[in-house]
Amino acid sequence: MKKFLTKIIQFSVFASVFYIIILPLWSYIMPPFMAKNVRSCVGCYGHLFSRVKEIPQVNNPDILFIGSSHAYRGFDPRVFSKYGLNTFNLGSSSQTPINMQVLLKQYLDDIQPKMVIMETYAGTLETDGVESSLDLLSNNKIDKNALQMAVKINQLPTYNTLLYGYFRQVFGLNKSFTEPAIQDGNTYIKGGFVESKFSKNQLKEEQIKDWDINPEQLNALKENIALLKQRNIPYILVQAPITKKLYDARTNNKEVDSLLSTLGTYKNFYGTIKLNDTLDFYDSNHLNQNAVVKFNEKVIEYLKTTK
Repeated sequence: MKKFLTKIIQFSVFASVFYIIILPLWSYIMPPFMAKNVRSCVGCYGHLFSRVKEIPQVNNPDILFIGSSHAYRGFDPRVFSKYGLNTFNLGSSSQTPINMQVLLKQYLDDIQPKMVIMETYAGTLETDGVESSLDLLSNNKIDKNALQMAVKINQLPTYNTLLYGYFRQVFGLNKSFTEPAIQDGNTYIKGGFVESKFSKNQLKEEQIKDWDINPEQLNALKENIALLKQRNIPYILVQAPITKKLYDARTNNKEVDSLLSTLGTYKNFYGTIKLNDTLDFYDSNHLNQNAVVKFNEKVIEYLKTTK
């Protein structure tokens, strides 16, 4: 029996080492369809690669925006600069509080913002964070914080992409990469913003249901807030406007607002600006550029009331 257990342990160690070595090499050599459980995609969408590359130039902005695509597509630094505010946007695709935690721990002390505006779209509070983790592990540095995120999410694609991303980092495979500023009608603007080409929202049917808040995401949000409090950085939680059609299809909007308002200064901007579901959005929950300007001016107006 003892001999059998020894062989099992030896095999497990061998299999683990083999997996750790072969997986990154296989993913590097083979086309994506032959490495489906490794979803690394450097510079594919969201411009996180460009955003992270810009961070060393950022120092002590008036506002740091952080959150999902509602953040990096919703807060335009050009609008804020017109009002004398220096800002930087650290949003990323589908970013949840678990993913946000990585970016805050990695960059908050370097950026040293005077204030943080955390975009807390209820839709991202529902998810497990896998989609955003793949973006972070492909386009951002991998350290102990990234590892902790992978363990929290605990999904095979995240672990595999972590291994492959670390392989690319160790061998410097991303150093020569330059992300195109324009991709599929989306343009990266200095300061972390992505401007979308104007398009009308093709209204789709929305399923009527609750926002189903994930307790792990809520706990991570509380931890992120605690991190800001430890550094005496003021923060505001916000939700950007969504279409009336989507808002009306969710039955517990007020309950979510009540929950988030217990965590600090909170503002849901739905209904604060006159917006048209077709003309001011390019999908159910993202503003087009014309509406972004209107929204940002409303945010600036709101900030004056919080001082």
